[in-house]
Amino acid sequence: MLHGLCEPLDFVIPFPKLTHYLLYAEGAAPAKAKFFIKHGFHRDAPTELAQALWRHAKPEHSRPARIVPLGRNLVFEGPISTPNGTRPFILSVWHVPTDNPRHIARFVTAYPS
Repeated sequence: MLHGLCEPLDFVIPFPKLTHYLLYAEGAAPAKAKFFIKHGFHRDAPTELAQALWRHAKPEHSRPARIVPLGRNLVFEGPISTPNGTRPFILSVWHVPTDNPRHIARFVTAYPS
């Protein structure tokens, strides 16, 4: 069970968050990009990272939800499966807006923990 007000029905990752943020070494978060690329993820194959992040967002990695303006953030911390076989620990954050009747959690960020 997640530590939140109610369970999300779905987890959504906007692919530009991967291709232009987490896997883009020249972008706004070069340290995050270098971390994920070092573990075998590639900008031209964002589905691999998306699938790993979806698998990472599971109850055993759940931390207490954070109530924020306009909703709540779900936080997951634990190992992530990577293409090169390593299992580094990361923290991922997903946002569920207050006005979202379907309780869809939208990916915000991920970084090494």
